[in-house]
Amino acid sequence: MSDVQLLFAVLVALYLWECACWLRRGSVAVATWLGRRWQLLHPGTLIGNQRGGFVLAAPLPPLGLFLTANQLPFTLSPAGVLFFVSTNVNPGWRAAHSGRFVKFDDLHEVRAERRKLIINGEIVLSVASPNYARHLAESLRELKEARSEQRAATISSLLRATLDSQAVEKRWQEAQSLLKPVRRLANALFIFLFAAAPCLIWRLGLGLSWPGLLIALLVLTIANAVYFRRAHRKLFPKLEDERFTFTLTVALAPTTAMRAHDLLARTSCETFHPLAVAKVLLTAADFERFARRVLLDLRHPAQPVCPGGGPELEAAEQHGRTALRAAAEDFLRQAGCDLEKLCAAPAPADEACRAYCLRCEAQFTSLEAQCADCGGLAVVAFPAADSFEPA
Repeated sequence: MSDVQLLFAVLVALYLWECACWLRRGSVAVATWLGRRWQLLHPGTLIGNQRGGFVLAAPLPPLGLFLTANQLPFTLSPAGVLFFVSTNVNPGWRAAHSGRFVKFDDLHEVRAERRKLIINGEIVLSVASPNYARHLAESLRELKEARSEQRAATISSLLRATLDSQAVEKRWQEAQSLLKPVRRLANALFIFLFAAAPCLIWRLGLGLSWPGLLIALLVLTIANAVYFRRAHRKLFPKLEDERFTFTLTVALAPTTAMRAHDLLARTSCETFHPLAVAKVLLTAADFERFARRVLLDLRHPAQPVCPGGGPELEAAEQHGRTALRAAAEDFLRQAGCDLEKLCAAPAPADEACRAYCLRCEAQFTSLEAQCADCGGLAVVAFPAADSFEPA
């Protein structure tokens, strides 16, 4: 392999790494390649661990778009914040949590430092981006400053704001208009690096072509950095330090510049609940399938629903889950979903199946069985034996 071939092999490897996104459990990605149909992605189990997994953005032109959305990584109650969430928008196990409980009376300082959420000088949580860490810190400060008798209403308001599909649509329309020049330059840079440059080197040789190639590369990356900075400033006006770092990286690293639109799109709607983003971007059928899974998990969470610690923690978890379920059910009704139909029992897979798990819908031949995948959740019988229809 020649030096030029090795260089391009390294570029391809670095570019594919830029296409990969680490997705934490409790989060989903919504991606499209051609912009016509969006696909829901969960943290991968093939390349990942108990905390999350990698998902891959479309690596070829037109390079596609890629968004993430998150459920709150803690449970809110009028008494305090519990760093444990009993429900999960992803299939399988719930996200890992510390189970720590911080009373609002004991919450003296809350701030975001890059991707870290810091309470009383101690790091309590690491999230996907500085923007999301800042959003969480602002939400906790708002609850801290609210009167104790008003916190339940404030919590409900915060949860409903994460499920505002109209706000998601407005935000995404704004982001799309800002993303267009960045994405066009990213596609131009991709074609230049992986098509035009190899052809010129093959025809003219590296010695004759490198000055022109270098100038063209600098023009494309710097132009992309300029448009990236402009879009980032409008989308995330408070993230001055991160904007400088990202802009410099886009200007100096061609592989990052080719995915600059991902840096913007990925975090543009991350403060919203996955249900709200799914409602705006997915087809009606895909949205209903996802909504069914989320609602079943809210109504029948995996056991145990609380990490232990006594009645105070149990009350906090119960309040937070009940408030989220109420907000989600109201959202789904407004979206035109029939909740009873959405949560209807599945058809038995065969005549031997007599019961199923209300959460994951695994089927069992015994009415006394418990679902091990859901922490020992008791199964329920199918509605009627004469309603059997093979799945």
